[in-house]
Amino acid sequence: MLAAAVERVQAEGLLLDYANLGMEDLIRVAGVPRSTVFRIWPDRVAFVSDVVRALFEADPGFDAGFDGETLQVLQAAIAQGDETAGGGRDRDAVLRQAVRLAVTHNIVAVERSLAYRAYRTMSAALMSGDSVPGGEEVRALLVEIESRYLERMAAAYRALNDALGLRMRPGLDARNLAVAVMATIDGMSDHRRIDPTQMDTPLSVAIGRDDAEEWHVAALAVYGVYTMFTEPVDP
Repeated sequence: MLAAAVERVQAEGLLLDYANLGMEDLIRVAGVPRSTVFRIWPDRVAFVSDVVRALFEADPGFDAGFDGETLQVLQAAIAQGDETAGGGRDRDAVLRQAVRLAVTHNIVAVERSLAYRAYRTMSAALMSGDSVPGGEEVRALLVEIESRYLERMAAAYRALNDALGLRMRPGLDARNLAVAVMATIDGMSDHRRIDPTQMDTPLSVAIGRDDAEEWHVAALAVYGVYTMFTEPVDP
């Protein structure tokens, strides 16, 4: 049943009302006993929750906190930070490059992620109230997925901070930063689906003493969040 549902979501996406994951239809496709299916999943919401959990756990970016290419960009920035440790301006430049390149890539990569699209669909279903399947089961699943994902993001930010000689400002921690960045990317991604041209048009911006470079608006937003949440260990 799960394999048949995942295959269908891969082909069609997850519809807002989960209409393409009808239990009776999938029972026929999977060729499994109906009584067994409803003993395992008493309703469609429970089944969809397991489908979405399976999608996330099969996504390599879920375990890492970022998709593979975005993680490589961050790791390259950490390596560069190791080489330039001790120089305040170099540290700031490395952070800017890491954020500028990683976010520009990530804002596109999340749209290619089947797990992320399913997550956003379930979020929309939850906000839609009683008109679609959802409720507390969906909320509990999203809390679980977000919590696990945020921990991985926070770990990546701790590593980046350590490499660049940064720390969280008093009263804040890396998980707070992960929440703020995730909310920024989610919001930007929503607007990008509506008007990709407006969102993806590069902005030529000079920051500090650097020459002007092309920035995605989401990268600028995340850079602003990151710098407000962190401070140098040795000012």
